[in-house]
Amino acid sequence: MNISIRQKGSFRRRGRLLLCLILGLSLLAASSASPQALASQAGRTTVTEAVTQEVLPVLEMKRIPAPETLQAFTRQTISQLSADAPFKEWKNAGTEVYPLGPGTRSWLVNVMNSGQRIGYLIISAADQGGYLLSEYGAGTDGLPYSMTELRQYLVQQGLIPSNHSGTIGLTALYAPLLPIWKITTENRTLYLNAAVLELLPWSQSQADSILNTPLDGASALSSGVGEARAPLPALRSGGEDDPYANLLWLNAPGLKTLNGASLAALLQERGSLAFQSPGHNDTLGAPFMITGSQSWLKPAASRDQGSTEAAVVYAAAGPGGIRYLPLSALQKAGTFHKPPVPLTGGTTLGSAPLPGSSR
Repeated sequence: MNISIRQKGSFRRRGRLLLCLILGLSLLAASSASPQALASQAGRTTVTEAVTQEVLPVLEMKRIPAPETLQAFTRQTISQLSADAPFKEWKNAGTEVYPLGPGTRSWLVNVMNSGQRIGYLIISAADQGGYLLSEYGAGTDGLPYSMTELRQYLVQQGLIPSNHSGTIGLTALYAPLLPIWKITTENRTLYLNAAVLELLPWSQSQADSILNTPLDGASALSSGVGEARAPLPALRSGGEDDPYANLLWLNAPGLKTLNGASLAALLQERGSLAFQSPGHNDTLGAPFMITGSQSWLKPAASRDQGSTEAAVVYAAAGPGGIRYLPLSALQKAGTFHKPPVPLTGGTTLGSAPLPGSSR
Protein backbone atom coordinates (compact mmCIF):
# COMPACT_ATOMS: atom_id res chain seq x y z
CA MET A 1 0.00 0.00 0.00
CA ASN A 2 1.45 3.39 -0.99
CA ILE A 3 0.92 6.00 1.69
CA SER A 4 1.82 9.69 1.35
CA ILE A 5 4.10 11.48 3.79
CA ARG A 6 1.19 13.52 5.17
CA GLN A 7 -0.88 10.36 5.72
CA LYS A 8 2.05 8.70 7.47
CA GLY A 9 2.25 11.59 9.93
CA SER A 10 -1.48 11.36 10.55
CA PHE A 11 -1.30 7.62 11.14
CA ARG A 12 1.53 8.04 13.62
CA ARG A 13 -0.49 10.50 15.72
CA ARG A 14 -3.59 8.31 15.68
CA GLY A 15 -1.52 5.26 16.48
CA ARG A 16 -0.56 6.72 19.86
CA LEU A 17 -4.20 6.40 21.03
CA LEU A 18 -5.50 3.10 19.64
CA LEU A 19 -2.95 1.67 17.24
CA CYS A 20 -5.03 -0.88 15.43
CA LEU A 21 -8.62 0.41 15.70
CA ILE A 22 -7.96 4.06 15.01
CA LEU A 23 -5.62 3.22 12.15
CA GLY A 24 -8.34 1.22 10.44
CA LEU A 25 -10.86 4.01 10.84
CA SER A 26 -8.42 6.63 9.58
CA LEU A 27 -7.60 4.60 6.48
CA LEU A 28 -11.31 4.26 5.75
CA ALA A 29 -11.87 7.98 6.21
CA ALA A 30 -8.89 8.85 4.00
CA SER A 31 -10.09 6.60 1.20
CA SER A 32 -13.55 8.22 1.18
CA ALA A 33 -12.40 11.86 1.13
CA SER A 34 -14.41 13.96 -1.33
CA PRO A 35 -12.86 15.74 -4.33
CA GLN A 36 -13.98 19.05 -2.79
CA ALA A 37 -12.11 18.26 0.43
CA LEU A 38 -8.97 17.33 -1.49
CA ALA A 39 -9.12 20.52 -3.49
CA SER A 40 -9.53 22.52 -0.30
CA GLN A 41 -6.53 20.78 1.19
CA ALA A 42 -4.40 21.61 -1.83
CA GLY A 43 -5.46 25.25 -1.52
CA ARG A 44 -4.46 25.34 2.13
CA THR A 45 -1.04 23.97 1.24
CA THR A 46 -0.42 26.81 -1.19
CA VAL A 47 -1.49 29.39 1.39
CA THR A 48 0.61 27.65 4.06
CA GLU A 49 3.77 27.93 1.99
CA ALA A 50 3.24 31.66 1.52
CA VAL A 51 2.36 32.29 5.15
CA THR A 52 5.32 30.24 6.35
CA GLN A 53 7.76 32.47 4.53
CA GLU A 54 6.15 35.68 5.79
CA VAL A 55 5.33 34.81 9.38
CA LEU A 56 8.03 32.45 10.64
CA PRO A 57 11.38 33.63 9.20
CA VAL A 58 12.56 34.44 12.76
CA LEU A 59 12.78 30.73 13.63
CA GLU A 60 16.41 29.74 13.44
CA MET A 61 19.11 27.81 15.23
CA LYS A 62 22.23 29.61 16.36
CA ARG A 63 25.60 28.15 15.49
CA ILE A 64 28.37 27.97 18.07
CA PRO A 65 32.16 27.56 17.92
CA ALA A 66 32.89 23.89 18.51
CA PRO A 67 35.59 22.77 20.96
CA GLU A 68 38.70 21.47 19.21
CA THR A 69 38.22 18.03 20.75
CA LEU A 70 34.69 17.90 19.32
CA GLN A 71 35.96 19.02 15.93
CA ALA A 72 38.61 16.29 15.97
CA PHE A 73 36.06 13.56 16.76
CA THR A 74 33.76 14.95 14.08
CA ARG A 75 36.48 14.99 11.43
CA GLN A 76 37.52 11.44 12.26
CA THR A 77 33.95 10.11 12.15
CA ILE A 78 33.09 11.84 8.88
CA SER A 79 36.33 10.65 7.29
CA GLN A 80 35.64 7.05 8.28
CA LEU A 81 32.03 7.06 7.12
CA SER A 82 32.80 8.76 3.78
CA ALA A 83 34.58 5.65 2.50
CA ASP A 84 31.29 3.92 1.63
CA ALA A 85 27.69 4.61 0.61
CA PRO A 86 25.50 6.32 1.61
CA PHE A 87 28.15 8.67 3.01
CA LYS A 88 30.53 9.02 0.07
CA GLU A 89 29.43 12.61 -0.58
CA TRP A 90 30.75 13.51 2.87
CA LYS A 91 34.35 13.41 1.64
CA ASN A 92 35.75 16.96 1.91
CA ALA A 93 32.34 18.27 3.09
CA GLY A 94 32.01 21.17 5.51
CA THR A 95 30.20 21.20 8.84
CA GLU A 96 27.95 23.45 10.89
CA VAL A 97 27.66 22.89 14.65
CA TYR A 98 24.64 23.75 16.82
CA PRO A 99 24.11 23.18 20.56
CA LEU A 100 21.45 20.77 21.77
CA GLY A 101 20.09 21.03 25.30
CA PRO A 102 19.29 20.58 28.06
CA GLY A 103 22.49 22.40 28.90
CA THR A 104 25.06 21.75 26.22
CA ARG A 105 25.51 18.03 26.55
CA SER A 106 24.92 17.31 22.84
CA TRP A 107 25.64 18.94 19.51
CA LEU A 108 24.04 18.74 16.09
CA VAL A 109 26.67 18.62 13.35
CA ASN A 110 25.20 19.31 9.92
CA VAL A 111 27.31 17.92 7.07
CA MET A 112 27.28 20.52 4.29
CA ASN A 113 28.16 20.48 0.59
CA SER A 114 27.86 23.70 -1.44
CA GLY A 115 25.40 25.14 1.08
CA GLN A 116 23.19 22.04 1.09
CA ARG A 117 22.71 19.76 4.06
CA ILE A 118 23.67 16.22 3.04
CA GLY A 119 23.74 14.51 6.42
CA TYR A 120 24.10 14.95 10.16
CA LEU A 121 25.73 13.67 13.32
CA ILE A 122 24.49 14.03 16.88
CA ILE A 123 27.45 13.96 19.22
CA SER A 124 27.00 13.91 22.99
CA ALA A 125 29.31 14.50 25.93
CA ALA A 126 30.16 11.25 27.73
CA ASP A 127 29.82 11.25 31.51
CA GLN A 128 33.33 9.85 31.86
CA GLY A 129 34.78 12.39 29.44
CA GLY A 130 35.11 12.45 25.69
CA TYR A 131 32.25 12.12 23.21
CA LEU A 132 29.60 9.69 22.03
CA LEU A 133 28.17 9.26 18.53
CA SER A 134 24.50 9.29 19.55
CA GLU A 135 23.17 8.99 15.98
CA TYR A 136 23.94 9.91 12.38
CA GLY A 137 22.51 9.76 8.88
CA ALA A 138 22.91 10.80 5.25
CA GLY A 139 20.46 12.42 2.86
CA THR A 140 18.97 15.76 1.95
CA ASP A 141 15.32 15.32 3.01
CA GLY A 142 13.67 13.99 6.13
CA LEU A 143 16.65 14.58 8.42
CA PRO A 144 16.11 15.56 12.07
CA TYR A 145 16.02 19.27 12.90
CA SER A 146 14.87 20.46 9.47
CA MET A 147 14.02 24.16 9.76
CA THR A 148 12.05 24.18 6.50
CA GLU A 149 9.87 21.25 7.55
CA LEU A 150 9.35 22.77 11.01
CA ARG A 151 8.09 26.09 9.64
CA GLN A 152 5.64 24.35 7.32
CA TYR A 153 4.40 22.00 10.03
CA LEU A 154 3.70 24.75 12.56
CA VAL A 155 1.46 26.65 10.15
CA GLN A 156 -0.16 23.60 8.54
CA GLN A 157 -1.20 22.25 11.93
CA GLY A 158 -2.38 25.64 13.17
CA LEU A 159 0.12 25.60 16.02
CA ILE A 160 1.28 29.11 15.09
CA PRO A 161 -1.60 31.28 13.77
CA SER A 162 -0.99 33.01 10.47
CA ASN A 163 -1.59 36.37 12.16
CA HIS A 164 0.81 35.74 15.05
CA SER A 165 2.85 38.86 15.78
CA GLY A 166 4.51 37.98 19.09
CA THR A 167 7.80 36.34 19.93
CA ILE A 168 8.40 32.70 19.09
CA GLY A 169 11.16 30.93 20.97
CA LEU A 170 12.89 27.92 19.45
CA THR A 171 15.17 25.52 21.32
CA ALA A 172 16.69 22.34 19.93
CA LEU A 173 16.86 19.57 22.54
CA TYR A 174 17.99 15.96 22.62
CA ALA A 175 16.65 13.15 24.78
CA PRO A 176 18.11 9.66 24.46
CA LEU A 177 17.18 8.45 20.94
CA LEU A 178 14.85 11.41 20.30
CA PRO A 179 15.54 14.82 18.69
CA ILE A 180 13.12 17.44 20.06
CA TRP A 181 11.96 20.95 19.23
CA LYS A 182 10.76 23.19 22.05
CA ILE A 183 8.52 26.02 20.85
CA THR A 184 7.53 28.82 23.23
CA THR A 185 5.08 31.66 22.67
CA GLU A 186 3.57 34.17 25.06
CA ASN A 187 0.97 31.75 26.39
CA ARG A 188 2.17 28.18 25.83
CA THR A 189 5.06 25.77 25.39
CA LEU A 190 5.06 23.00 22.79
CA TYR A 191 7.32 20.00 22.34
CA LEU A 192 7.67 18.34 18.94
CA ASN A 193 9.41 15.24 17.67
CA ALA A 194 12.15 16.81 15.52
CA ALA A 195 12.80 13.62 13.51
CA VAL A 196 9.28 12.80 12.28
CA LEU A 197 7.37 15.96 13.02
CA GLU A 198 4.50 15.49 15.45
CA LEU A 199 3.28 17.17 18.60
CA LEU A 200 4.37 15.45 21.81
CA PRO A 201 1.72 15.30 24.56
CA TRP A 202 4.07 16.38 27.33
CA SER A 203 3.64 18.64 30.31
CA GLN A 204 6.60 20.71 31.49
CA SER A 205 7.37 18.22 34.26
CA GLN A 206 7.19 15.25 31.87
CA ALA A 207 9.51 16.99 29.43
CA ASP A 208 12.02 17.80 32.18
CA SER A 209 12.04 14.18 33.35
CA ILE A 210 12.52 12.80 29.83
CA LEU A 211 15.16 15.32 28.83
CA ASN A 212 17.20 14.71 31.97
CA THR A 213 17.38 10.96 31.40
CA PRO A 214 21.08 10.01 31.29
CA LEU A 215 22.52 9.03 27.92
CA ASP A 216 23.70 5.43 27.60
CA GLY A 217 27.43 5.78 27.03
CA ALA A 218 28.00 2.03 26.75
CA SER A 219 25.79 1.69 23.66
CA ALA A 220 27.39 4.22 21.32
CA LEU A 221 30.71 4.77 19.57
CA SER A 222 33.05 6.60 21.94
CA SER A 223 36.05 8.88 21.47
CA GLY A 224 37.69 7.44 24.60
CA VAL A 225 41.25 6.15 24.66
CA GLY A 226 41.38 2.59 23.33
CA GLU A 227 37.86 2.84 21.91
CA ALA A 228 38.80 3.51 18.27
CA ARG A 229 36.67 1.57 15.79
CA ALA A 230 36.21 1.53 12.03
CA PRO A 231 32.85 1.13 10.26
CA LEU A 232 32.03 -1.72 7.94
CA PRO A 233 29.92 -0.72 4.90
CA ALA A 234 26.32 0.05 5.88
CA LEU A 235 23.79 -2.62 4.94
CA ARG A 236 20.23 -1.92 3.82
CA SER A 237 17.40 -4.32 3.03
CA GLY A 238 15.10 -2.05 1.02
CA GLY A 239 12.24 -3.37 3.17
CA GLU A 240 9.06 -1.61 4.32
CA ASP A 241 9.87 1.48 6.40
CA ASP A 242 6.34 2.41 7.58
CA PRO A 243 5.15 0.55 10.72
CA TYR A 244 1.52 1.33 9.86
CA ALA A 245 1.59 -0.11 6.34
CA ASN A 246 1.17 -3.64 7.72
CA LEU A 247 0.38 -4.25 11.40
CA LEU A 248 1.03 -7.99 11.49
CA TRP A 249 4.17 -7.38 13.54
CA LEU A 250 1.96 -6.43 16.50
CA ASN A 251 1.15 -10.10 17.06
CA ALA A 252 4.79 -11.21 17.01
CA PRO A 253 6.63 -11.71 20.32
CA GLY A 254 9.56 -9.49 21.19
CA LEU A 255 12.88 -10.77 19.88
CA LYS A 256 15.72 -11.74 22.16
CA THR A 257 19.03 -9.90 22.24
CA LEU A 258 20.34 -9.02 18.78
CA ASN A 259 23.86 -8.38 17.55
CA GLY A 260 25.13 -7.26 14.17
CA ALA A 261 25.06 -10.74 12.64
CA SER A 262 21.61 -11.74 13.92
CA LEU A 263 20.13 -8.37 12.93
CA ALA A 264 21.51 -8.76 9.40
CA ALA A 265 20.12 -12.31 9.19
CA LEU A 266 16.65 -11.19 10.26
CA LEU A 267 16.65 -8.32 7.78
CA GLN A 268 17.68 -10.76 5.05
CA GLU A 269 14.73 -12.97 6.01
CA ARG A 270 12.01 -10.38 6.63
CA GLY A 271 13.20 -7.13 5.05
CA SER A 272 12.20 -5.10 8.12
CA LEU A 273 11.86 -5.34 11.87
CA ALA A 274 9.46 -3.25 13.91
CA PHE A 275 10.56 -1.42 17.06
CA GLN A 276 8.24 -0.23 19.80
CA SER A 277 8.27 0.65 23.49
CA PRO A 278 4.77 0.10 24.92
CA GLY A 279 3.80 2.94 27.19
CA HIS A 280 6.83 4.98 26.13
CA ASN A 281 6.52 5.25 22.35
CA ASP A 282 6.21 9.04 22.46
CA THR A 283 9.51 9.39 24.33
CA LEU A 284 11.33 7.49 21.58
CA GLY A 285 9.42 8.51 18.45
CA ALA A 286 8.24 4.89 18.13
CA PRO A 287 6.95 2.71 16.61
CA PHE A 288 9.29 2.67 13.63
CA MET A 289 10.88 0.14 11.30
CA ILE A 290 14.48 -1.06 11.13
CA THR A 291 15.69 -1.63 7.57
CA GLY A 292 19.48 -1.80 7.85
CA SER A 293 22.55 -1.74 10.05
CA GLN A 294 26.17 -0.70 10.32
CA SER A 295 28.80 -2.27 12.55
CA TRP A 296 31.85 -0.47 13.95
CA LEU A 297 34.73 -2.79 14.85
CA LYS A 298 38.05 -2.39 16.58
CA PRO A 299 40.90 -2.18 14.01
CA ALA A 300 42.04 -5.79 14.39
CA ALA A 301 38.49 -7.14 14.08
CA SER A 302 37.62 -4.90 11.11
CA ARG A 303 40.01 -6.88 8.89
CA ASP A 304 37.78 -9.90 9.43
CA GLN A 305 34.34 -8.83 8.23
CA GLY A 306 32.81 -12.00 9.64
CA SER A 307 33.86 -11.01 13.14
CA THR A 308 31.49 -9.30 15.58
CA GLU A 309 34.07 -8.92 18.36
CA ALA A 310 33.80 -5.60 20.17
CA ALA A 311 31.27 -4.34 17.62
CA VAL A 312 29.19 -1.23 18.19
CA VAL A 313 26.14 -1.69 15.99
CA TYR A 314 23.80 1.01 14.68
CA ALA A 315 20.36 0.20 13.24
CA ALA A 316 18.98 2.11 10.24
CA ALA A 317 15.65 3.38 11.55
CA GLY A 318 12.53 5.25 10.50
CA PRO A 319 11.34 6.57 7.13
CA GLY A 320 13.96 5.85 4.50
CA GLY A 321 16.23 4.21 7.09
CA ILE A 322 18.01 7.56 7.33
CA ARG A 323 18.70 7.58 11.07
CA TYR A 324 21.38 5.25 12.41
CA LEU A 325 20.66 4.60 16.11
CA PRO A 326 22.67 2.49 18.60
CA LEU A 327 21.25 -1.03 18.55
CA SER A 328 22.08 -1.70 22.20
CA ALA A 329 20.29 1.46 23.35
CA LEU A 330 17.20 0.49 21.35
CA GLN A 331 17.13 -2.96 22.92
CA LYS A 332 17.29 -1.48 26.41
CA ALA A 333 14.49 0.97 25.64
CA GLY A 334 11.99 -1.28 23.82
CA THR A 335 11.40 -4.44 21.82
CA PHE A 336 11.94 -5.62 18.25
CA HIS A 337 9.28 -7.64 16.42
CA LYS A 338 9.63 -9.82 13.33
CA PRO A 339 6.76 -9.60 10.83
CA PRO A 340 5.21 -13.05 10.21
CA VAL A 341 5.84 -12.63 6.49
CA PRO A 342 8.29 -10.47 4.53
CA LEU A 343 6.91 -6.96 4.13
CA THR A 344 6.61 -5.28 0.74
CA GLY A 345 9.79 -3.63 -0.42
CA GLY A 346 12.21 -6.50 -0.81
CA THR A 347 14.47 -8.52 1.45
CA THR A 348 17.77 -8.40 -0.40
CA LEU A 349 20.43 -7.16 1.99
CA GLY A 350 23.22 -5.16 0.40
CA SER A 351 25.34 -2.06 0.63
CA ALA A 352 23.39 1.06 1.46
CA PRO A 353 22.31 3.08 -1.61
CA LEU A 354 23.37 6.63 -2.21
CA PRO A 355 21.05 9.36 -0.86
CA GLY A 356 18.11 9.92 -3.16
CA SER A 357 18.59 6.73 -5.16
CA SER A 358 15.76 4.23 -5.52
CA ARG A 359 15.69 1.60 -2.80
